[in-house]
Amino acid sequence: MTLYALALALLLAGVVWFVRAAPEIGEDPAVVAGRAAVERLLPDVPRQAKAETMVLAEGVRTERNTVVPGGSYALAMLCVGAGQVRVRLSTMGEDSGRAVPCAARDPQPVELTVGLANDLFLAVSAETQGTAVFRWRATRARTY
Repeated sequence: MTLYALALALLLAGVVWFVRAAPEIGEDPAVVAGRAAVERLLPDVPRQAKAETMVLAEGVRTERNTVVPGGSYALAMLCVGAGQVRVRLSTMGEDSGRAVPCAARDPQPVELTVGLANDLFLAVSAETQGTAVFRWRATRARTY
């Protein structure tokens, strides 16, 4: 009887440990709020060529390459978090890129006008403290 009681106690302790050690399911509420903020402040528009929202961990570097028709584009970028995100548009060399400041409250978009031949290249580096939510949108500039 004692052996069965000890086995049951060990089983219950294992179940409690398993449940408490299980990872949380779902996305971090700060990331959900950041995504909602950047998509509200920099929404999709009919004239956009491409847009993307990225969740960037501290120190992460990622690249995007998108085919677009040649012409002039307005590139708007916005970041929610702490620190900054550095964006480089050149595929050649290692220039310093453009810093997009991140803010937890009242983030301000940074906009550039760029001339593109047939593709848009972005190298995005997170220089943040913790996770940041970054959004960019390329919109075809009006030509007359």
